[in-house]
Amino acid sequence: MGNIYNILKKNRSKKGLSNCSEMVFFKNFRGILKMNPIFSKYLEIDNDFDILKANIIIKAIINKEELDNAINDMYIANANLSLDSIKDDIREKISDLPYISYDNFKIYIPFFNKATNIVYSNDSEKMFQYPYIELFKKFESFIVDPFETYNIELFSSLFTQLVKISESPTAVAFYHYEFNAIFIINKQGSLDNIIYLFDKYMKNPHKYDIIEKVRPLVQAYFDNDLSLFIYTLYKNDLVSYYVFRKICKQYQI
Repeated sequence: MGNIYNILKKNRSKKGLSNCSEMVFFKNFRGILKMNPIFSKYLEIDNDFDILKANIIIKAIINKEELDNAINDMYIANANLSLDSIKDDIREKISDLPYISYDNFKIYIPFFNKATNIVYSNDSEKMFQYPYIELFKKFESFIVDPFETYNIELFSSLFTQLVKISESPTAVAFYHYEFNAIFIINKQGSLDNIIYLFDKYMKNPHKYDIIEKVRPLVQAYFDNDLSLFIYTLYKNDLVSYYVFRKICKQYQI
């Protein structure tokens, strides 16, 4: 099916793409990635998946700053309060931050492992003891690869705008409304494919009930059923007749 994805990508509509929230967020906050050399690699953008990953890291860095400030402020300003009260106030301050539900625990900083996140959320008094006091400034030794550590859970979390469609034993399909694309992400957290929909030749694409429209397409993908995949693209108004014919010609259908 490889050539299909290239055709869909080549003919994708880019209308409004530069002003979508994902792109605007990345442009506005990418400077955060330059502040620490460990994160600068996420500035290398080759596709929309790289934008999603970069934005996850940016949001995680912002979360860390919010947690650092909340912990510092609460312990300094409320020395007379009980430890439980301080922790309750910290939890309230961070309640609106994005997180991953992982092993029945909220992970707010995915470039730290679960144990370090527990210190931040549950055992914050340890933040003023060695080695955790290093987390405020020199935290490089605590960093893990978030995509290797939390895998597919990271993309199913509040760190992204992805909507889960369905899954196979090895991968999960997500839809992104702004990119008009299906992301096939394997359960190790790496990208398998991007399926771009609503090409530039569609004047008035019908995007209503999109999740229901793409379910059979994703099933055909997981079943490796090329003919059904191509047929569903056109039948469910996901591509123009022009692109449909181009794909049919490529595969001599």
